[in-house]
Amino acid sequence: MRSHRPLVAAFVALVPLTMAACGGDDEPTGDAPRFCAEATAHQNAIVDPPIVDEAGLEATLDFYRVMGELAPIAIAAEWNQLVVNLETAAALEPGNPESEQLVAATAYATEPAAYAVQVWLRRNCGLEIPITTIAPHEFVPAVTTSVAPPSTTAPAG
Repeated sequence: MRSHRPLVAAFVALVPLTMAACGGDDEPTGDAPRFCAEATAHQNAIVDPPIVDEAGLEATLDFYRVMGELAPIAIAAEWNQLVVNLETAAALEPGNPESEQLVAATAYATEPAAYAVQVWLRRNCGLEIPITTIAPHEFVPAVTTSVAPPSTTAPAG
């Protein structure tokens, strides 16, 4: 598989320019109803992208980029972090510890973005997208139980 590192560098460099150019009069872009419709129609491409070869990888990246253009302002930055995460993973050089570490660090760093997108899709589109994260993102209160104190009577004897 060829390296996608130049693509990632170009994408990262062009994101601010693209966002500025698409914004028109500095108005947020995005199309929440279409974003919801596309996310619902292509749920499998989000949950289990068909990345088995170079063509599947490119199709997945293209889909995520288009969704980034449609993403409502509330999650546009988070969705685009997911795009960068995929691009970083696509540039993985197996056996290269630095490349592998970059992919792992990027995946970990984008967990909050994945969680924000998941919550937004559930609340605004009624769409459940499972995600796997290393750290929990919702506060889960500790469960406490009461245990009876040990008996203080002396053993018979």
